[in-house]
Amino acid sequence: MKNLIISDLDKKSTDEFTSNFGLQFRNKFNNSFRKILSIFDNTNIIFVKNNNNQTDEEYFSNLSTKFIPIEKYDLKKGKHNIIVERYPKLDDNEQYIFVCNHTCPEDIETVLGVIDRNAHLVLGSIDSLQNNPEIFLLWLLNGIIPFDILDKDERKELIPKMKRVLTKDSILIFPEGSHNISPNKIINNLFDGPVNLATQTNKKIVLVSYLRDNENNASYIDFSNPIDVSKIDAPVNKYFPGKLKNEKYEIKSKTNYLRDKMATSVYYLFERHFPQIKRSEHIDLEEELREKIVADSFTKLKWKEGVDFEAEYLTKKTNEDREYADVIKTISDLELNPEYLKKHKLQDNSFILKRIDLDRKNVPNYMEKYLKEKVLIKKR
Repeated sequence: MKNLIISDLDKKSTDEFTSNFGLQFRNKFNNSFRKILSIFDNTNIIFVKNNNNQTDEEYFSNLSTKFIPIEKYDLKKGKHNIIVERYPKLDDNEQYIFVCNHTCPEDIETVLGVIDRNAHLVLGSIDSLQNNPEIFLLWLLNGIIPFDILDKDERKELIPKMKRVLTKDSILIFPEGSHNISPNKIINNLFDGPVNLATQTNKKIVLVSYLRDNENNASYIDFSNPIDVSKIDAPVNKYFPGKLKNEKYEIKSKTNYLRDKMATSVYYLFERHFPQIKRSEHIDLEEELREKIVADSFTKLKWKEGVDFEAEYLTKKTNEDREYADVIKTISDLELNPEYLKKHKLQDNSFILKRIDLDRKNVPNYMEKYLKEKVLIKKR
């Protein structure tokens, strides 16, 4: 059933998409919202008593990578057990920009259930805005800032909307843009929105690193200490060699710095909580993991015909990413004389294999193919 009241909320102006009363109401009743969320999500939140007096750098430099069996925690049978490795000391009267990695359908409600204050969700999924009843409840009780990620005007209006919310409440944003099902990147390239927003508002960023353990119905979360982006040391020549130092590349460098910090945190979550997998025991491990994740998304998000996967799974592509894809596509499409190839010892199909790999990593196309071959055929 369509969310009639909020289906076009993304098209509302900065002044219209929420009200001052709405901001104050959600702020005041956030504790009640989190209790309701805990009941619906059936959660048991476990705060690990790690040393919160350390800086992020001190914490990770002293952190053991030894595997910790899930049974070591005070688990509640039949519940969604959420293990919070760290939660920083935050100012009760301050608003923060919570920046989280996007890994699975459960990450939104899980993280909102742990954050100790109201945090409006930045939502880039128009399909969810219009058709997901859970998003209607999130709008009503928590607040959302929806936008069409493919619409230039709505992307432009997003910063003013977030700035308005930050006068009263915090925000939660997923700058990877979509669920990360990449087998090669712990954290996808991040969009620059959070750093731009923090720079313009002087609000601090808190990185939220999240991993889901579906087999045990458990989640692992690590919150960074608040980060003042004006104090980030991220030289442009380190992240963008040869580029001139200017505001644009300073923002991009700080974004890459935050991505690296988040990737470090996620790496430690992997090392400490997930047993290693041997590639030699699988025929095509990458494809197995990818299809497993995609199947999970279709089961929980109930994707149907008409979904714009280009919008739902849009990720940031660098110039290097685009150039690599162009080279692979161009060379793999070449048709050369077999005798010429043999004479010049060019009997190499590596570019064909790379093209296949590139196509498999095209998430929107992969999702569309999965919908047609696995979901719609089964229904018929």
